[in-house]
Amino acid sequence: MHSEMNISRIISLRLFNFAYLREKITIMDNRKMRGFFLTVIMACCSFLLSYAQPLIKTNVDKSEILIGDQFKLTIEASLLPDAYKINWPAIPDSLQHFEVISRSKIDSVYSNNRLSGIAQTFTLTSFDSGKWVLPPFLITMAPPQGDTTYNYFTDSVPVTVSFSTSDTSSQLRDIKPIREVEIADKLWYWIAAGILLVALAVWLVWYFKRRKKKKPVVSIQSKFSPYDEAMMELDKLKSYNLTQPGDIKIVHTRLGEILKRYLSRMQNNDYLNKTTSDMLILLRDQTLDIDMPAKAAASLRLGDAVKFAKYLPPAYESEESIQSIKSVIQTLQVEIHNTNAPKQ
Repeated sequence: MHSEMNISRIISLRLFNFAYLREKITIMDNRKMRGFFLTVIMACCSFLLSYAQPLIKTNVDKSEILIGDQFKLTIEASLLPDAYKINWPAIPDSLQHFEVISRSKIDSVYSNNRLSGIAQTFTLTSFDSGKWVLPPFLITMAPPQGDTTYNYFTDSVPVTVSFSTSDTSSQLRDIKPIREVEIADKLWYWIAAGILLVALAVWLVWYFKRRKKKKPVVSIQSKFSPYDEAMMELDKLKSYNLTQPGDIKIVHTRLGEILKRYLSRMQNNDYLNKTTSDMLILLRDQTLDIDMPAKAAASLRLGDAVKFAKYLPPAYESEESIQSIKSVIQTLQVEIHNTNAPKQ
């Protein structure tokens, strides 16, 4: 009987221990589950916050340079598209111990074909040896809606600037002795220069003498005198229709040719290829009549406008040009006759 009571007591104690242990295990499992869920929630929140907030990256392609060498500084801001209004840092051309050589445009950065931020690259150099630090630069950002402004700073970047190391492996050499300068004989240089100057002078004399020679006069044969021929040609112009464009061009072209041919025959010289300006200067120097060059100028310049600018003057202007050239030739004929007449 006593043994049966002991057995029942032992069984009761074991059942109590098992229930207690089961309760403990259940409490521990609940705590672990709550901790697990809390950890997952905090991780998601931190991921979303880190993804939403901008990230500023600063890097250089060289951390050690020689004096005068160039290196590139890149500033990149990673942020959501259209999430912030950015006030990009305006880096001056000269920093402490550094000089800005050039700067790229502010460009967009894409990740997986989506806009993920903006970046800019600066090319810098330094002429001060030592270990220097590029200062941080302020980047201001603000949401499109709202008055809150966030200030972000770039990382300060250390850069070492040093001299080039000297080559100590080469053998030292002694100072070379002084050498006497060889004095070259420059007499032949002076002789050659003199010969060239004499040859140049001879060539210049020959060239200018050749230019001064008159060109051979073109012989213009005609059975009429220069004056009679000019008057006959002017009378022929009256047969043209001064209202037709083709006839107008022929008349004004012939007026200049008649005057040049008359002067060429009278002075035994070739004026057929002279321009209007050349003919007016020639007439001004050879006549005593003040009005005569003005008449010739009006007619010849009207002819140039017809030939080159395709101007079509009224019929009365063409008739006045014919009469003006005729008057000019008559005036020249009288002056030439009076000049060649024997003095009494």
